[in-house]
Amino acid sequence: MDAALIALTDRGARFTFLGEPFRSRQKIPNEDIVDVNFNNVEIADADVEALLALPNLDGISFWKTGVSDRAIELIAKLPQLTRLNLCGTRVTDASVSTLVNMSLNYIDVADTQLTPQGVETLRAGLPSAEILS
Repeated sequence: MDAALIALTDRGARFTFLGEPFRSRQKIPNEDIVDVNFNNVEIADADVEALLALPNLDGISFWKTGVSDRAIELIAKLPQLTRLNLCGTRVTDASVSTLVNMSLNYIDVADTQLTPQGVETLRAGLPSAEILS
């Protein structure tokens, strides 16, 4: 785990990783991290850039954080991401076109800035995904 990711854990982010469960943070390879939970952690869009070093990241929860559409632009670059919780964020309809081009099978957009039309466009673009709104 690199220094930027360790700094996020110091602020309250929780990482799920594969392999031996009792390694020190410095000994966890970025490739082993599969899930990140930022629930109620004070983060900004710029903090999300550290996640781009996680090639096998499958799930992210941004529940009740300050992330916005810029964070979505960044995480769209994560090739393995399939689960995303945006509940309580500042994400808007501007992210819908990016989200529908991702390989998501679960997304929670409740209590975001998405309009009903944005949610419907998301449902049409991700017909096999479970979408909570």
